[in-house]
Amino acid sequence: MKAAILAAGRGERLWPLAEKNPKHLLPIGGEPLLQRTVKALVQAGITDIVMVVQFEAEKIKGFFKDGRQLGCEISYVKQKILGGTADAVKTVESEMRGEDRFLLVYGDNYYNQKALDKFVKSSDSKDLLMGAAEVKDPSRFGSLVVKRGNIVAIHEKVASDNVGVVNAGIYVLDNSIFSAVKKTRKSQRGEFELTDSLSLLMVEGRRIRTIPFGKGQWVGISYPWDLLEANRSALDSDEEVRDGETEVGVHLKGSVRLSKGAIVKSGSYIEGPVYVGEGAVVGPNAYLRPGTSLGKGVKVGAGCEVKNSVVMDEAKIPHLCYVGDSVLGHGVSLGAGTITANLKFNDSHVESRVKRQMVDSGQRKLGAIFGDGVKTGINVSIFPGVKIGADAWIGPGAIVRTDVPSSARMK
Repeated sequence: MKAAILAAGRGERLWPLAEKNPKHLLPIGGEPLLQRTVKALVQAGITDIVMVVQFEAEKIKGFFKDGRQLGCEISYVKQKILGGTADAVKTVESEMRGEDRFLLVYGDNYYNQKALDKFVKSSDSKDLLMGAAEVKDPSRFGSLVVKRGNIVAIHEKVASDNVGVVNAGIYVLDNSIFSAVKKTRKSQRGEFELTDSLSLLMVEGRRIRTIPFGKGQWVGISYPWDLLEANRSALDSDEEVRDGETEVGVHLKGSVRLSKGAIVKSGSYIEGPVYVGEGAVVGPNAYLRPGTSLGKGVKVGAGCEVKNSVVMDEAKIPHLCYVGDSVLGHGVSLGAGTITANLKFNDSHVESRVKRQMVDSGQRKLGAIFGDGVKTGINVSIFPGVKIGADAWIGPGAIVRTDVPSSARMK
């Protein structure tokens, strides 16, 4: 069976994390999101893969090349215009000729190995299949009405305050989908939605069966804070490896992955699950708390505390900093004493601005989101949910209450 992975989108709601790089290559647990999906597919027995690309297509192609280093064969098709998921599916029609059935996967979601194993094992069913998961806020996804394991209706991004079952962005389809795509009209959002194409097939009598995913097996990544949930899920499922160096007086508790060339200096305390990337340096006397992932070449200095955060390659967190529930892009450099506040006085959910609108993150604790190359001076304090665009500089002693545009110079 072939697999098609949709990896063309820009990820505007992930600003500033996907400002310079494809959202599909954002790291969780020290590994690009899309690479995790490809490796899990190979492990499940799927080795013939087609990727649909567009935004920063050359970066994705340059990263994966022909796929041989991951044990598969990868070919690429380009979506000319970002016209929606149904439009993306249309681009793989010629690639799927001669295939009775094929797997379709959204490349911007997190799936663990158990989820993909379960899905692939179910693929010999005569029915069409869709992954499904229960979430607190179904309004962000395609909400499903399910009876006896079969989908009877799909509602795309409908507001709801109730827990619901949603589309997890993975399918087993056959060639009937291409005829349905051709009949699909633009949605109210101005896109050709794959869920509308599937609804047309259901009207024609096709049955679509759900394969349910449990907690931690799937995370839909729409907003920057979703990366933290996916990162924690990945850390919880990854095997512990300790190839790095620990000096005398280091205390490691729980699952801690130390990559080759990583050094943890004396007096440091690491409480897993935690990932420390190649060449990273921690301490002395630093504290890494659960859910933390440090990329290659990251430095966390003396007296620093990092909790439940994704810190990308070559970022620097010098002495006396606190980074909590935050995401730091590649090459971020914090001044000594920088603090990311992550909890509101009234203990309510943290809100964050997304495309000019305030969005409830659903998170009681959420720190700051830094784009690539951000720099702060000493003793900078950043309010919960604030986002700082790529290459912005924040001057010493600043208190940052609102989002900062990319390349801004804030005194």
